[in-house]
Amino acid sequence: MKARKYVGAKVIAFLLFTIFLSGCLNQSSGPQSIEGPSPELSSASGLISQESLFSYLDDLTSIQAHSGWRNSASTGEYEALDYVSGTLDDFSFLEGLGMELERQEFHVYLSTELWETRLHLTLDGKEIEVPADGMRGSRDTIRLALNFDSDGTLNDSRRDPITAQGNVAVVTSEEEWKLLDPAKMKDTIVFLNYDLVSPFAVGTTQASAHAQEVLSANPSGIVLITEFSNERKKSHGAFAGEGGVFMRIYSEKKIPILYSRLEDMASSGIHQMSDLKKIEKARLVWDADVFSPGRSQNLIARIPGKDTLKAVILGAHIDSPASPGAMDDGSGSVALLEVARVLDESRIQPPVDLYLVWFGSEELNIYGSPYFASTHSELLDRTLGMVEVDCLAHPLAGLEADITLESRASDWAGDVKTPLSDFLAQRVAALGIETKPISSSYPTEAFVFSGFDVPNINLIYSGKDFEATGSWHYAAHVHDPYDTAKLAREEGGVLVGMTRVALAAALEIGAWGPELRLAPSKEGRVLFVASHMESAHMTPSQFTDLGITLAREGFDMDMIPYGQKLTTEDVDGVDAIIVPPVLDYPSPEGDVSLYDEEWSEEEIEILVEYVSKGGTLILANSAYRLQQNLTPRDPNEDWQDLNALAKHFGVLFTEPLISSEAQVSDNELMKGLSSLRLIEGNGITFTLERGQILASSNGRPVLALVDFGNGGQVIVLSDFGILGSPYYESFNIEFLLNLTSYLKKRAQPGS
Repeated sequence: MKARKYVGAKVIAFLLFTIFLSGCLNQSSGPQSIEGPSPELSSASGLISQESLFSYLDDLTSIQAHSGWRNSASTGEYEALDYVSGTLDDFSFLEGLGMELERQEFHVYLSTELWETRLHLTLDGKEIEVPADGMRGSRDTIRLALNFDSDGTLNDSRRDPITAQGNVAVVTSEEEWKLLDPAKMKDTIVFLNYDLVSPFAVGTTQASAHAQEVLSANPSGIVLITEFSNERKKSHGAFAGEGGVFMRIYSEKKIPILYSRLEDMASSGIHQMSDLKKIEKARLVWDADVFSPGRSQNLIARIPGKDTLKAVILGAHIDSPASPGAMDDGSGSVALLEVARVLDESRIQPPVDLYLVWFGSEELNIYGSPYFASTHSELLDRTLGMVEVDCLAHPLAGLEADITLESRASDWAGDVKTPLSDFLAQRVAALGIETKPISSSYPTEAFVFSGFDVPNINLIYSGKDFEATGSWHYAAHVHDPYDTAKLAREEGGVLVGMTRVALAAALEIGAWGPELRLAPSKEGRVLFVASHMESAHMTPSQFTDLGITLAREGFDMDMIPYGQKLTTEDVDGVDAIIVPPVLDYPSPEGDVSLYDEEWSEEEIEILVEYVSKGGTLILANSAYRLQQNLTPRDPNEDWQDLNALAKHFGVLFTEPLISSEAQVSDNELMKGLSSLRLIEGNGITFTLERGQILASSNGRPVLALVDFGNGGQVIVLSDFGILGSPYYESFNIEFLLNLTSYLKKRAQPGS
């Protein structure tokens, strides 16, 4: 009996040790040396099918063909999301788990809808139609975008096509260009080799000069002809759908511009550029409308996991750059669908909640991802990791690529670790998939999650050789008319590999639960109140260094999104509140009468009471709407509306400040700083009834500290950009470090 009890005790001890060890693995701070794939991943991975992936891709790339494709914030984008939603509805096992679908609609600053683009050629007396596409135009300047609106009227969706027809003028080479009399292009349809207006082929200066000359010749219409090439010195039509150099040139006259692939003219007997001279006459039809603001959508699928207290997010953007967009980012969109199909077929429930998100309007400078992040604070708090599948590519001849796991390391703070990339690389290596983890600062949909301390990866087929071309987009067939499902099939094995990586992220991150955040335990809370600030690019999702520095000091970043009214409950337990400028998308360049943002008296009262009871409030203004990389765009006509709140603290914003640098005073917030960087012309100087000026430019306040109420403080910034950083450089990082340390000190009891 004693012996049996002893053996039983050893068994129990062993089991307890096993459970303990498992718990240690799940709570570890880094990647685990685990041999072999998990049984779930191993079985499910084998179900990933090239045939299934390309069946989805064929469907996606047939949406709105030659009529904008899945262009950002267009009917094509909506139809693509409808297709994904309908496909998910067929997965009965996931439905049984309780899968939920959510559609988010949001504004983008500017969008273009291509209703109709047609091209008819007359050869040997017979008229033949060949496929042709229109251009989207500027993403941020309404005046330039309206060059690609057929009636030139903003926010008018009437169908009113322009028809241009007549004799043709053909220019296929630089030699022909030099010999051609511009007068011979007047009132004709000009057929132009796209290489002549491609910055990659002839340089930006020459390409712009050619474009300006052909517009000045006053033709009836222009048809740009692209030609497939896998050579590095040819343009292969890159950026044709987005307007190319024409998007930056204003023209008084509305001249229809279409582009067509030489290969699509083969049936009419045109096989090479010189054959364009066979065309006797041409007729083109063009109908397009520009909207500001435009409307876009995200589609979110939540698949309940075994543990619903944690989550993993997989994302991809559904829109294309006004081209077939098979690889960018049809590939990521179908990879997410395939992950869902495989989980459904294998009847595997993810270990934690799995969110599959198809983002809209990435190609307009990334809108869908920051909007999703700004509206899902609770989800982000429990997210273990986010992986964006963006995107497959077909490299040009001689260029090599890898399945790359891009993470953004906080190297400016001495942190060069990329733990999520390292963990995922190790797990897929068990499947025989080789990946390349790297640290990158290039803007992606994944990196916006860094602002909320969510570990993230941009999963992309790329390589260091791509840099030799001067642009990732010129190194492979993306953003060009040849980004098709047919060409993507040549990289079918890579797409399967990338999908397996996405599946591994869905199953392995939650199963092992490695600790990947900068600050696993959040002791403080900062609230970003964007209730009346519409720009997706002026939030923590783009001001990632701000979010990272706060996370390093143990602050959780929460956000009240645009359009959501601030309540008393929102400010409970908050250590600091950041209030950005009042800003909405209707601009003086467009139609400011559409709607107008302002603070309500109830919201102002909540914030004033919060500060009066000892809270810390950061008020920041902006003369412009800031785009990616802190680029000033259209003027912010709402900057004075921040005064409705600021005046309660004796602060009044008065006028724009033309400066790019401020001198600082000796203060805890300015420790180690000799100056502050400003965004040129973006500051709004202010006056103070009381308080301390900490930074100034030409004698005018730029940053100040105001005491208020019972220990409350207001930090006033003339330029919201002080809190951000351009890509590839550290911008006022020392100030951000000082600021977060200061907030932490104030958050401590008795401070």
